[in-house]
Amino acid sequence: MVNTFEIATVSFLTSFIFGLGGLGSAVALIPILVFLGVPFSLARPAGLFTNFVSTFSATTHNLKKNLIDFKFAFPIVITSILTAPVGAYCSHLVPEKVVGIAFTAFLFFAGVMVYIPKKGVFRENFSTALPLFTGSLAGFVSGFLGVGGGGLISPILIVAGFNPKKVATVTAFAVPFSSITGFFTYWKMGSVNWAITLSSAVPAAFAGYLAAYTGHKYLKPQHIKKILGIIFFLLGIKFLTKFV
Repeated sequence: MVNTFEIATVSFLTSFIFGLGGLGSAVALIPILVFLGVPFSLARPAGLFTNFVSTFSATTHNLKKNLIDFKFAFPIVITSILTAPVGAYCSHLVPEKVVGIAFTAFLFFAGVMVYIPKKGVFRENFSTALPLFTGSLAGFVSGFLGVGGGGLISPILIVAGFNPKKVATVTAFAVPFSSITGFFTYWKMGSVNWAITLSSAVPAAFAGYLAAYTGHKYLKPQHIKKILGIIFFLLGIKFLTKFV
């Protein structure tokens, strides 16, 4: 039987740690929920909804501090909204093992991307194609794997040369949209267990706001990215042993 207290505790901790880098926690939370006994089919929508709650809470803090570049963020948001339901629908057309292997590959990909050195000077200018591409890919991955897309948006933008603090706020702003649209698709398909989902989402709301405050005031985002890279690799190895 699944312990809801364990789910709440894990959700708070992962949402706080990943929130420090502007990321949703689903990329870590989903495999942990599976290891706690939650079926993978129920862990994915729970992870998406928790992503929505924690990053929305973080964005509330960022909005109050006027930290979000809306011109850069909106193309990512719009394209991720359009492609997340497509990804969620496609995930029901293939066996669970295939989705699990794809998720494992995503974890390793994100871990590698975090450690690719950034340019010496952060860029400010950008073409519309970059955020459009980033949002489209992240939205599809979000729906297909139930990871919210943040673990893909963030490393792509960092590798492209943008300031990690700017990336963190843009990522936290974009993830709620792709997460909630993907979640609604799972809900419509009857894959949501509300006891598990709410046990995970409620503590994540507090963790997300606390992480945004702590990360902006006290920590350097690039240091958090390195920590997250290690977490991606460790979770990837665990998930690999389950599905391969």
